[in-house]
Amino acid sequence: MQILTATALLLHLLAFIWPIQGFAPSPAPEPNSSFSSVQHFPPAHAPSLNASDGERSVFAPSPTPASPTSLASAQRSPPLPSVPNASPAPAPLTVEEGREEFGDHVVPSGEVGDDEEGSEATIKWCAVRDQYEDCEYLVSIISQSEDYTWKCVKRDTAQECLDSARKGEADIINLEAGLAYTAFLNFSMKAIANEVYCDHAQSYDAVAVIKRKLCQENGGINLMDFKGHKSCHGSYSTAAGWNYPVNHIKGSTPTFDSGKISDIEIASSFFSEVCAPGEFEGTGMCSGCGIENGSCHSNSLYFGDSGAFRCLVEELGDIAFVRGDTALLYSKEGPQNQSWSSKSVRDFMYLCPQGGCREINGYPGSCSFGTVPANVIMARNSMPNKKRLFILQTLTNATRTNALYSGKISASNLLSPSTQEITVVKKLTRSYLGKSAFISQSLLEISNHKSQQITESIVKPVPEAVVRPKLIPDRVLVDIADDQPVQCTQDTCTQACQGALGGGFNGAQCVDGPGGLFCVCNSIAA
Repeated sequence: MQILTATALLLHLLAFIWPIQGFAPSPAPEPNSSFSSVQHFPPAHAPSLNASDGERSVFAPSPTPASPTSLASAQRSPPLPSVPNASPAPAPLTVEEGREEFGDHVVPSGEVGDDEEGSEATIKWCAVRDQYEDCEYLVSIISQSEDYTWKCVKRDTAQECLDSARKGEADIINLEAGLAYTAFLNFSMKAIANEVYCDHAQSYDAVAVIKRKLCQENGGINLMDFKGHKSCHGSYSTAAGWNYPVNHIKGSTPTFDSGKISDIEIASSFFSEVCAPGEFEGTGMCSGCGIENGSCHSNSLYFGDSGAFRCLVEELGDIAFVRGDTALLYSKEGPQNQSWSSKSVRDFMYLCPQGGCREINGYPGSCSFGTVPANVIMARNSMPNKKRLFILQTLTNATRTNALYSGKISASNLLSPSTQEITVVKKLTRSYLGKSAFISQSLLEISNHKSQQITESIVKPVPEAVVRPKLIPDRVLVDIADDQPVQCTQDTCTQACQGALGGGFNGAQCVDGPGGLFCVCNSIAA
């Protein structure tokens, strides 16, 4: 009996010891569960790292933070426990790529809206006028993907493109630095990529170009010698064409540096005539655009850097403010020569702001008003990050570089003619624009100050109009200047023209000229 009892105890002891040797029984299911409801979680994978610097790729989605263990040991580790119905913690936004400041507001990138069906599945590049054909060519080169389809959206002005972006009808647009600051400040857009030029340059020079014979006649000639002369500008509010030279004139002339005179007043007081068409409604100065002075918009023959150089070639102006390579590109022997390119680049020279001239070779050095950051692709700040990263990955793909930036698409400046490639902007928009943003803001502040002064003034009735002699067929200049501020608008001009010409006119335009405010009345009968 004792033997049987001892044997039973030994068998019970073995029953407890045996599982410890590696044969563990399956765990019992939890209450109210079945085997069919048990979830099987795959092993967690450590994020892939760049072997060179250990940082994640700019195009990769934010990885789950890795543990200190090596990749090899991580692969042999057992699966990490998972918590059902719990979302992974998002990677923190960095200051450089995640936040943009618009005025007094800070908006996290991609925070407004996730990828939506329809509109968000299409990448819409806004092209201005003739850029549309080149945009279509670019889109035909870009491979379409299952996630996104590329499409070109045509608008008549950059302002219309920015309005479309605000409405969600467009996603990206390529702008020069001056207009890019306007897009950033007023349309909540951010810089995501920029053009790269020869020798990997990511900037260009703002220069003045004049006739060679003027340099030969006066070796010490400088910008102040052009007071009272006619000027050609590569568009109103652009960095090289307007902001940099006007800011230089402002700083070089004490009467202009009071902070009470707007950029328009500075230019109209310094030059006798100005040709500077604008991209935005109600902007620009076109008293010096010849027969084009009735059109002060971006459809002018003299719009842009090429248009400003054409203005100089056709002798409508005595000096042209453009980017450093414009004369090389659009002269008679230049790769972008046009039907109006009748003169050689040897007929012109750079005018150095501090005095003297320099040969035009594309590298003016100190003979410039400063460097301007390269043209930049601006995107809606509310664009989802996934979409933004896909755009960057596509445009910076090295295998498409030669096709994208060779020949055809440079003619209408969807991208600058000198563009060699596109690279990712790794700074906040204001930081990227740098000095250009500072100059744009300073000119904007004095313009706003002047506008506020006029708004607060008592607007007098339009005085009796005085008809000046006709300067060109079918147009009459009508004075509306007075000793008190008068708001120069289409309505006041219409009243002035009505009083001067009765019903014999068709349209009116206000011009702020060196002699004061006056109207251009389009006469019906010459």
